[in-house]
Amino acid sequence: MTRAFYALFLLLAPTYAFAYLDPGTGSLLLYAIFGMAMTAAFALRNLWYAARSRISLRGAARRGAKGNALPDVVFQSEGGRYWQVFKPVVDALARAGVRCAYVTPDPADPALSLELPGFSPLRPGGEMATIAWMNAVSCPLVVSTTPHLDVYQLRRSRSVKHYAHLFHAPTDVCFYEKYAFDWYDTLLTVGPFQEASVRALERLRGTREKTLLPTGCTYFDYMLAERADGAPPEEDIVLYAPAWGMRSSVVTHGTGIIDALADAGQRVIFRPHPQFYVSHRALIADIERRYRDSPLVEIDRNRTGNQSMARSRAMVTDLSGVLFDYACLHGKPIVLANADIDPAGQEGEDLPRPLWDAAASVELAFARVGDDPSEVVPACEAARGARAAYADRAKDFRDRSFFHFGQAGEAAARNIVDILGRI
Repeated sequence: MTRAFYALFLLLAPTYAFAYLDPGTGSLLLYAIFGMAMTAAFALRNLWYAARSRISLRGAARRGAKGNALPDVVFQSEGGRYWQVFKPVVDALARAGVRCAYVTPDPADPALSLELPGFSPLRPGGEMATIAWMNAVSCPLVVSTTPHLDVYQLRRSRSVKHYAHLFHAPTDVCFYEKYAFDWYDTLLTVGPFQEASVRALERLRGTREKTLLPTGCTYFDYMLAERADGAPPEEDIVLYAPAWGMRSSVVTHGTGIIDALADAGQRVIFRPHPQFYVSHRALIADIERRYRDSPLVEIDRNRTGNQSMARSRAMVTDLSGVLFDYACLHGKPIVLANADIDPAGQEGEDLPRPLWDAAASVELAFARVGDDPSEVVPACEAARGARAAYADRAKDFRDRSFFHFGQAGEAAARNIVDILGRI
């Protein structure tokens, strides 16, 4: 028996020799096998949870805050700073007896505390949770201020029949990143300049024609109503309201414009674009520290700029939507500090020159200044005597550039009812 076993051992010995693994390699192999097994187990578990979550999410996205079915119209907001865009539309729909829901990720959104017949405000969670909820929502019509539908995180839900975009600013599409609106069904346009640009991009890309419904800028309605509630009296103040990003004069000049005005004894309100607090946090923190104790400089962080616009006698700004707010709502002179921008990677790269925003800003500017920040001081002084003539000029521009000024909420509501009738 022993000899037989020994003979069998000799016969198999070469096989064992070739199969030998040193202890280190054997441990690595065992770890690899164990790791793959655990990865597969976790992947299967995650697939199960994802499927269960999707089913649960789809069920929730068919219901409102109280478990009722969602209304036919769902507004998708990026947060409370956009409430002034939606509120005039929501009010108009309520007057027309049309129910709607409003979805926001912002716990401080004023809409969440609004009680209005037929209005259902919802907050599914934070930003990503709200996007996931919207990607599974079930209703006939979604109206959103978010660009890049089906390009970035916001996707078309298979349970939504129609997507409409509501513009949040009285500007053209040229400074949005490319393909911002290609996958919307309808655009609620601010003015004829937007329609021309959208059609030009459709022809260039061979995409289907979207429905373009003349609407106007709805937050002009909100700002006019806010002014009517009591605007503060005008003071000897210059409002400095720069854009954000590379077209900002704060990025190119630093605090040079603020310093030049303050050094000349001029009171200044600094109102940065809200995106500054997201994209330029370190820069805005430095500016706030720099002028914290200055008697001549104050910083405006209010939800809207209406109070600062009313208090000031002139404004210094860049190529920014606030320029149109100041001209159209207040009719006061504007000093343009930066009107040059490269639209590389943005829709304007594919649009004919001159871009509407740039041309309109130059047309509305009372004066333009160059790279020397001190030039704003004499320009703002010269604006003192030009108020009446400038107001007439601004009104003419407003009347030929924007649809339904002061009544855009009603126009948007009519267009939404029209869309519902068609789908």
